[in-house]
Amino acid sequence: MIREGSIHIPFTYAAGRAASRFLVVLRDEGRILGSPCPACRRVLCPARSFCPRCGEETGEPVVVDPAGTVVSFTETAAGVFGLVRPDGADTAMLHRLLPAGAKWTIGARVRARLLPERTGSITDIEGFEPLEATEDHA
Repeated sequence: MIREGSIHIPFTYAAGRAASRFLVVLRDEGRILGSPCPACRRVLCPARSFCPRCGEETGEPVVVDPAGTVVSFTETAAGVFGLVRPDGADTAMLHRLLPAGAKWTIGARVRARLLPERTGSITDIEGFEPLEATEDHA
C-alpha cells in the first residue's frame, strides 16, 4: 500500500563566512562578490571560503561586475537557467535567464537584474538579462 502525505522538517542552513558576506553585500549594496584563490589565481563567484579545485583558503572578497557571459544554458518548464561568468570572475554561477522566451546563445552578454527590495538571498538577483536591454534603461 502506498500512502501519500508530507513531512515537515524544519532546518536552518548556515551559509558560512564567505557566502554570508556575499549575501549581505548583495542585499545591502547590490554588489556581487567573488573570492580570489591565492594558489590558483582564479576568482570564484559566488564568493566561497575555499577553492574547490585546490582546497586553498580564499582571500578577501573582491567585487565582480554585474555584467557577464553566458557559458551554458538549459530550458526547463520553470524557465531558462544559465551558467553566467561575471566579468572579473573565472567561474560561473547558475541563475535564471530573463526573459524566458528570448533566443539564448552561448557567449551572450548579460547583466544581473537585482530586485529593488532585497532580503539577503541569491534570489535577490532576479536573473540575468541581455546586456542591450539594460543599456536601454541606463
